[in-house]
Amino acid sequence: MTASFTKTRWLFLLLSALLTVAQPSAEAGLISGLSKLGKSIDAPDSPHGSSFRFADELAHYPEGGVAEISFNHSQNQWLAKTPDGKSVPVHQFTETAADTNKQATLLLSESHLPYSLDAFNKLPSDVAIKIKSRQGKTYSLTTSPTTKLIDKHISINISDISALKTAMWQLQRPISSSNMRLIQLADNPEVTLPKQNYGSKIPLDKVGTNQLLNALKTMRQQTFVISAKVENGFLIHGKEKIAVKDLEKVAADRDISLIILGSDKPKKTLQTLAKDWQKKKDDGSLNSYTTGDFYNAFAAKNSSAPIPVDIDTSGKLRTALHFDHRAPTKAAVEKQSSSLELASMPLNFLAKSAMLLQPNEARAKELDDRIHPLIPSWVHLSLIASLAIGLVAYKTSWFLYLKLWASPHRVNYPTWYAFTIRYLLHRLSFVLIYLPLLGIFSPIYILISWIYKIIHFLLIRPASWILSKFS
Repeated sequence: MTASFTKTRWLFLLLSALLTVAQPSAEAGLISGLSKLGKSIDAPDSPHGSSFRFADELAHYPEGGVAEISFNHSQNQWLAKTPDGKSVPVHQFTETAADTNKQATLLLSESHLPYSLDAFNKLPSDVAIKIKSRQGKTYSLTTSPTTKLIDKHISINISDISALKTAMWQLQRPISSSNMRLIQLADNPEVTLPKQNYGSKIPLDKVGTNQLLNALKTMRQQTFVISAKVENGFLIHGKEKIAVKDLEKVAADRDISLIILGSDKPKKTLQTLAKDWQKKKDDGSLNSYTTGDFYNAFAAKNSSAPIPVDIDTSGKLRTALHFDHRAPTKAAVEKQSSSLELASMPLNFLAKSAMLLQPNEARAKELDDRIHPLIPSWVHLSLIASLAIGLVAYKTSWFLYLKLWASPHRVNYPTWYAFTIRYLLHRLSFVLIYLPLLGIFSPIYILISWIYKIIHFLLIRPASWILSKFS
């Protein structure tokens, strides 16, 4: 009895653990907890964390001008850790750097971001703040007059810490998928989308305005790039037009990353983009080509200020990154045209605007967790959990399965062939159907059985014995 009870107890412990993993909210809590644990282990004020985390950055800055920073919430101040392992208040470090005529550069790990943007107001105004992401990207952060995250030639306004984390996640996300389509609007509004080309060359396809929505509906979790003249929320091609909102809705339903490039020369814009992407595909760098890299391609390299890119919500589970490029002056265009062919013009001269609409972080993680793109992750996690639990309690599972479908007997079948087919079907149904769907109930049955036995032993049997003595 003790051995059986111990086995039952372990069954229910396994059930609880698997059900916890199967729940998205619990999964998020587990990840959050692990993240906090990682932060506490790697905390800068820990006596074990004396090594300088960003040693590979030292060559880019003058000696004595760079430090790793973190915000100590208990002391309500920033601490600076220098390459020699010393930890001092950040103002002390910046004053020392200023005494040697060096601008202080402060490196902050993404995993050590403070809880609020207000913490950055406690930093000196004349320092350079660099944020190192978990993927190794480096971003600049300015706090005056407004907080902005800068990635080379683009900038994003930041309203709070959540927005900062979202911006960094979006900028590091790959822009292209393995099945991307580059689309130009055709003169004939009824032209349909050609079949997917899986060759090594990135093709440019044409689709009519009347068939554009249908083309989107044939895709799922792909990158769809279209270039056209954009005015007042409509894609314009001759006398035809289509609402951007309609494209957004279909793209959201199909989890498509939709890129809309507003240009008066859509064909040349797509050709330039395709040429750039083809080069990256050939050298193997396209898979690591991020959203930040994409938007930087539309920024003039000699611009006096970064191009502002806006991040907004586009529905509950979508994010929109967009910018409206200031049209270059006529003199600039003429100067560029005199030295370059139109087809070789940079994207910042060809595209007036760029908009990227894609799943947000929560939706992207959900899609990544799915085995099949149409089945929510909690469904297959539940099926796997039920299968595992049913296998652990396989004797009970098999007992209950036989109550639903008795095992076939040879005497009931005229031929060995018919019996073998029925026998294999019976066993396969147990593994492939019963266990994933109903295996989870085996521990519940064991629990109910044990409760009944305990009640019967402690109450029913004594009561029956007492009643029998008075009868």
